[in-house]
Amino acid sequence: MVQRTDIEAYWEDPKTVSLLDSNLRALEESVVLGYLDGRSRLADFGCGAGESTVRYAARAATCVALEQSNHQRSLAAERFRQAGLTNVDLRGGSIGNLRLFGGCFDIGVTQRVIINLPTWSEQQQAIANIHSTIAPGGLYIMVENTYEGAENLNRVRRQLGLANIPLHWHNNFLHHDLLLDFLRSLFVVERIATFDLYYLLTRVFINMFASFEGYGAVAKADEIFKVSDAAARHLFEVTGNDVSIRLASGSSFGPIQAFVLRKIS
Repeated sequence: MVQRTDIEAYWEDPKTVSLLDSNLRALEESVVLGYLDGRSRLADFGCGAGESTVRYAARAATCVALEQSNHQRSLAAERFRQAGLTNVDLRGGSIGNLRLFGGCFDIGVTQRVIINLPTWSEQQQAIANIHSTIAPGGLYIMVENTYEGAENLNRVRRQLGLANIPLHWHNNFLHHDLLLDFLRSLFVVERIATFDLYYLLTRVFINMFASFEGYGAVAKADEIFKVSDAAARHLFEVTGNDVSIRLASGSSFGPIQAFVLRKIS
């Protein structure tokens, strides 16, 4: 089993890149931004280097940005400074201990944070901890990965003779149905946003005639991806909510989904 200390060391490595696909990140952010109204007390749990936080904070009244990694937090601090943000409280800490924040936030966000916990038990506890920080009637927007979504994508890739997109060694994807059963004990599931069309275009169609290998800082990709990913994002923004893929199992085509959760108590 992957050890927590190995994951922590990975995020302290300056060569580590959270998400290379800036267009996919923008689509994730669009889900969160749709719920911010300028009055929100926001928490970005596991904010990393703050790439998304700067956009969220601009639409929130206040923002607590929590990050465990010293290296990632230093990058976030510089990004916030350059953005001139005055409403962000950047703190060291982890979602394993959120006792200081009971009921403090209208909206809490994670983006690929829960999947960095090595066991389902730890993931459940982290979600419960986040639940405790949300005010009654508030939202937790959980942008995380499921095994089923990843397999739906890889199944089509295999049918076309493409290799599976491997699971990163430090990730522990969630099981969709098990996750929903647990979430419904704490929240009302208001929406599950998926990015099916974007994944189909960028992880299947373009890969049929162009090469993309590796991930993060060591990824190697043909130049066409700089154009094709941006075009796929634009197409998704225009038509993505009207295009879905019929699936034999699971709720998404591609690993990342955004679960919009309303606190019920």
